[in-house]
Amino acid sequence: MSEDDFLHSPPLRSLAPPEQWGWLTRYPPQTYLAGRALLRQGDQGTHVLALVEGLVKVVRTEPDGRQRLLGFRGEGEILGEMALQDGSVRMADVWALRDSRAHIVPAQDFRRFVQDNRLARPIFELAWNRMREQAALCEGAVHERLARALLRLVEAAGNGEPHFCLTREELAQHIDVGRKAVSKALEVIGPECVEVGNRRIEVVSVEGLRRKAGYRSV
Repeated sequence: MSEDDFLHSPPLRSLAPPEQWGWLTRYPPQTYLAGRALLRQGDQGTHVLALVEGLVKVVRTEPDGRQRLLGFRGEGEILGEMALQDGSVRMADVWALRDSRAHIVPAQDFRRFVQDNRLARPIFELAWNRMREQAALCEGAVHERLARALLRLVEAAGNGEPHFCLTREELAQHIDVGRKAVSKALEVIGPECVEVGNRRIEVVSVEGLRRKAGYRSV
């Protein structure tokens, strides 16, 4: 399979001209240190965040208390837009994996921005593609799924350092397997591609990860 067989959703910034993205980032910025929550599950959707720096993870707590790491978001993303429907609340927490900076855009202004720039359909397609991305992480051998997840993490991180404060348990949540399965998958992937500490994942070779993911050279 080629890497194109698995959809990579572009950030919202790439769907709008630079001047439109610049309009969003005129709002007050807020800095979020690593480990801090940017958005909390269950809160009302009073605003969205335009992420201009850093890396975050999206984590949902199910009714039975289980947690699921849904994805990673980097610079150029909009966070919290799904909770802007009337009466809706946020469906997940968003936590800073690294020190991050985002502009706080009031809900009403963001709705007007979407309407004026005809972005309703692109945003819907973006949300749909992210669901497809998540589904793809549940297909295939565990080591391939894990390699794809790590590649997407590196992509979300952009030009940042390829090491991340993540545990095996969080990676297991992300690809919907057990922790032991992740440990075995990391052995298959090997330290020449990924080095693992107690709460640290470092990608050593992106090309090696692509091979482990089963991607053909293009």
